[in-house]
Amino acid sequence: MNRNKHPQMRNNLILMMALVPLLSVCSMKETAPEFAGWDYDHMMKVKKSIKKKTSIYYPAFERLIKEADNSLKRGPFSVTLKKTIPPGGTINDYMSQGPYWWPDTTKPDGLPYIRRDGVSNPEAGIDRAQLGNLITAVNRLSLAWFFTGDTRYSEKAVSLLKVWFLQPETKMNPHLKFAQAIPGITAGRGIGIIDVRGMSDLVDAITLLDRSGSLPTGDMELIKNWFSDFFIWLTTSSNGRDEDNYFNNHAVAYDVIVSSIAIFLGNREYAMKKISEIPARRIDSMIEADGRQPEELIRTKAFGYSVSNLRNFFDAGETGLKLGVNIFIYTSPKGGSLQKALDFLIKYIGNENEWEWEQITDWKETENGLGLIIRSASRHYNNQDYKTLWEKTFYERLKSDWNLLVTQGS
Repeated sequence: MNRNKHPQMRNNLILMMALVPLLSVCSMKETAPEFAGWDYDHMMKVKKSIKKKTSIYYPAFERLIKEADNSLKRGPFSVTLKKTIPPGGTINDYMSQGPYWWPDTTKPDGLPYIRRDGVSNPEAGIDRAQLGNLITAVNRLSLAWFFTGDTRYSEKAVSLLKVWFLQPETKMNPHLKFAQAIPGITAGRGIGIIDVRGMSDLVDAITLLDRSGSLPTGDMELIKNWFSDFFIWLTTSSNGRDEDNYFNNHAVAYDVIVSSIAIFLGNREYAMKKISEIPARRIDSMIEADGRQPEELIRTKAFGYSVSNLRNFFDAGETGLKLGVNIFIYTSPKGGSLQKALDFLIKYIGNENEWEWEQITDWKETENGLGLIIRSASRHYNNQDYKTLWEKTFYERLKSDWNLLVTQGS
């Protein structure tokens, strides 16, 4: 055979082969993961930065790896490990009880339970701890894989996901009908949906794992099918409607949960609509002109709930910015805004004695949660005062927090 018979064809073939690596690089750039909350560009910068131990992110990376190494030894986690089956349900149904509800000691059987706001009943969690452990482990493991390339982490994360979402004998059924039940009163409530608040991070972790090579395409499709069924239940069930129409932090947490899952499923239109509704549906009614959040201030952990709900708003806002919706700049007709809510809380940092409302649990831990919001706010508002407050008051406290690795500050 004459190899020089078709020189042009041969040259074209060589050129195409030479372009393959370049095309692959371009493809990787075009298919950067779409996260609901995490910032991929920031994560790439962090990945480069932590090659040096002097990086401001190294303490967080170091702690992340320790936690991921611990997660390698833990699990599996499953709703089927509980000893109680919900009435009318099965072992595969997620179950929890209202955290602040206790047996009535004046009744022989303790029923119906009575409420002690802010005082957690250690027996109320049931499946809540299993879910929390799963979310924490998968988040840390997925990020450990991303920052190190060590597939031990991604493979462990995938194994945990298969137990919770895929294996018939251990998987959770895609609903929360029996979440935050109250013995003697109800088998489940819409406000139990807040139990899965951490799924907003979990779906980003799964999206990241999809790039690791440890999660088979077929399994990823099955996980998305599970979340699709769960999304339908969240947005059409009476429990879901109740939570969507709630009057306090639960409603904003719901927005974060369903918007994050929508992004994971590729339903940007729903997420955009949901975030766009937040100013009129949530900010107008929940935040006063001076920044107070009245429905959170009536609680026995008023500072904690005020910070927690502001965290919900900021997380929803982060998702919104990815969709071209900016709720950070909104001011309601009566003068309320996210920045006003933040400034209202900031003045109590280090001034616990001046707080006029109840706060029966740890003040400093709540302050630290506020510190992470301040870090984000320094970017959203390009505010030097916020940046200085973060650097002088909170960086040393929170320099090992994993959030620094996935979201950008100023």
